[in-house]
Amino acid sequence: MRAPKLRELREGIRALFGRRCTTRFPAAGTEVPEGFRGVPRFDEKGCVGCGACAVVCPVKDIEVTDSLRDRKGTRRLTIHLDDCIFCAQCARNCITGKGVVMTPDFDLSTDDRGKIRESIEKELVLCELCGEVVGARDHLLWIARRVGPAAYTNPTLMLPMLDALAPTEEPPPGGRDGTLRGDRMRVLCPRCRRSSTVEFSMEG
Repeated sequence: MRAPKLRELREGIRALFGRRCTTRFPAAGTEVPEGFRGVPRFDEKGCVGCGACAVVCPVKDIEVTDSLRDRKGTRRLTIHLDDCIFCAQCARNCITGKGVVMTPDFDLSTDDRGKIRESIEKELVLCELCGEVVGARDHLLWIARRVGPAAYTNPTLMLPMLDALAPTEEPPPGGRDGTLRGDRMRVLCPRCRRSSTVEFSMEG
């Protein structure tokens, strides 16, 4: 038993004063290979707040929360990095191709799980009649740019696009019963738009 222990002691001393076999991480940084799937990050300009990343996440790690107050709303998308498996499905299936970026960062060691989260907030567009969520403003503007001149056939796309060029006054609060003919030229959710179309057709 004594000989093996002496050999272990000798190897330990040699390792202590010899050359290291690995890097000096975390005291010194380390380089990762190209294409390494590290921490996913939201890009402020590339993300439109559509929530597609949350739909395709295989572990349901991306949380989408809509907050509504005083006929204004915001959407917060949060990636819980402590549960992320770094599969890159969020980045691969992003509709803009640049809303979520896989970074080379990988060191997430911490004793507070609340610190390892990645989040972004986007302004919501609400239905001017019932106040339901229509979508994120950046998402509607992105769709309008994609469809080109056809966006002018859809008031829900056209009005946010025009408002981005010249902001208008706040829309009057909804809550009244029924719809009017002029409501067809307002930002409406699918249910209210269908209601305005059906009622207008029946009156005609």
